[in-house]
Amino acid sequence: MNRLSLKILFLFLITFFSIQSSYSEILHDEFIENYLSDKDITPITTNLDYDYTEFDRIPIKLQTLEKISLKNKNLYENKKLELRVKQNVKYNNKIILKQGTIATAEIQTYMTRGMNGVPGAIILDNFEIPGLDKSKLKSTYIKKGLSLTIFVLPLKWALTPIPGVGSLTNFIIGGNANINDKDTIIVYYYPNWGKK
Repeated sequence: MNRLSLKILFLFLITFFSIQSSYSEILHDEFIENYLSDKDITPITTNLDYDYTEFDRIPIKLQTLEKISLKNKNLYENKKLELRVKQNVKYNNKIILKQGTIATAEIQTYMTRGMNGVPGAIILDNFEIPGLDKSKLKSTYIKKGLSLTIFVLPLKWALTPIPGVGSLTNFIIGGNANINDKDTIIVYYYPNWGKK
């Protein structure tokens, strides 16, 4: 493929995606006018009595007590896990959490690895740490496997002109996600969040 062909392809793709984006907005506006205009929609309520403006945050380093792997047949969503605090946590020169304290978390969701180099992922949430207010924790942790998409997609485009060959890259699978005791899981505690 020469440079002129690449430029033409690039311009075609930009034009195509621009038209697609505009068309999507038109459909969105039409949907709102035709289907939602006569509906009584209740806005999402927020807790305005809670103060999130304090930015003091304390990192808490945790480690799992068991290996979590996508290969494990006993893996399921909402499974409770035990974690150990890796080191003492201090705030205002006081220890607020001792090393070795056992905390818990849940596997919020997991995604198996997929074709085209898409990696697997494990997401932990709902952390509970003894002695700390759960509402003051920002507590989502994501661990992904090795992503190969950055290599697969250019290879797919390069091989597409040869009939049937570009689709062979579909069979390249991304890496598995594992969390073991060598991984450091960091969650943040905001001690000054609370009622106004």
